[in-house]
Amino acid sequence: MVALGIDKEKLMIQLGRLQDHIKELEKIKEEMGAKKQQKDILISAGERHLQLAIEDCLNIGSHIISGKGFKRADTYKEVFAILKEENIISEKLGGQMMRLASFRNRLVHIYWEVTPEEIAEKLKGADLFREYAKEIIKSLKFK
Repeated sequence: MVALGIDKEKLMIQLGRLQDHIKELEKIKEEMGAKKQQKDILISAGERHLQLAIEDCLNIGSHIISGKGFKRADTYKEVFAILKEENIISEKLGGQMMRLASFRNRLVHIYWEVTPEEIAEKLKGADLFREYAKEIIKSLKFK
């Protein structure tokens, strides 16, 4: 694969979208504690924003893989595995992101099996997305 380079502007736009979804996830998490009567609506909103945040991370990772000329990822989990192998993200974060890729597949393909408790638990770990963005920026030496 020929590396075409990373489009910094495009990557920063993608990171900005991820930041927007992180803010929404944090709001939803906060509201879930305060508004018990709206829990179903908040779980649905949380589910959607989790999916979008994971998609943002996958898009960012795929752009880096392509731009740097790394081997092609055939699955969503492989996107994070390659970033981990290439030392773009840490070993620990790579494993966590690979589990999120599996969760994303469940959200999209077998959503009826995803419980509200799982969504609520994933919302508690929204800082994972922020850590991903930090490691990407640090690794690529963006400011």
